Amino acid sequence: MSANKNLTERQKRNILIAMCGALIAVVASVSGLNVAQREIAESLGASSGDVLWIINAYTIALASLLMPIGAIGDKWGRRPVLLTGLVIFGVASVAAAVAPSVGVMIAARALAGVGAAMVMPVTLAVITSSFSDEERPRAIGIWAGFSGAGGILGLWMSAIMVDFFSWRWLFTLPIAMIIVSGALSFAVVPNSRESQGRFDVLGSIFSALAIGGLVFGIHEGPEKGWGDPLALYPVVIGGRSRSSRSSCGNDTPTTRS
Repeated sequence: MSANKNLTERQKRNILIAMCGALIAVVASVSGLNVAQREIAESLGASSGDVLWIINAYTIALASLLMPIGAIGDKWGRRPVLLTGLVIFGVASVAAAVAPSVGVMIAARALAGVGAAMVMPVTLAVITSSFSDEERPRAIGIWAGFSGAGGILGLWMSAIMVDFFSWRWLFTLPIAMIIVSGALSFAVVPNSRESQGRFDVLGSIFSALAIGGLVFGIHEGPEKGWGDPLALYPVVIGGRSRSSRSSCGNDTPTTRS
């Protein structure tokens, strides 16, 4: 992948800051809620199953859509996908922070997962298309380092918010990072895309069904029993969709980050 040679060193630095900030928001949003499970359950009157859905709705949406949306960004432009994902993630985080009920909270977390699926793969793709071959390993290393740091930072900040304020303040860090990275992304991120390949619609649908079905079934299995339809059928559908995707992949090329 060739780098954008028109970017200045300052622009590249700001791009790296924006992408790492967006990544921290996405990762911290995963780890932060684990600290406040008891407080969320008491505040919203949630059962243990509800709390699992509050946490895992985000993960299921992210896992299901990560690859298809990454391919969409490669094909039709990474900048609009990134900015749209940041807006969706920010709105969903605000909705989760003020959620009055379990249902609203789960829906907000699922929507945040959709936004995260638009952000996470595009951040790496923007970095690889913005830096030269010599600069790319260092930039990717910094991006990967902040991925790990985001989880730790999310746990640490969440513990402080729960101890001194309220679980609703857990979303302060992700929202703040989204605002900063969104402003920088709007100002400096170029709209790069892949010039070759075509979008594999069927492959993307099967990919979402395969990953989403497997994750959903694994989520429900331990609680409802592996023979329960809500656990068994999604796993079967996920497995069959994975096989169908592999068959489609032999005939239809797809873009990759």
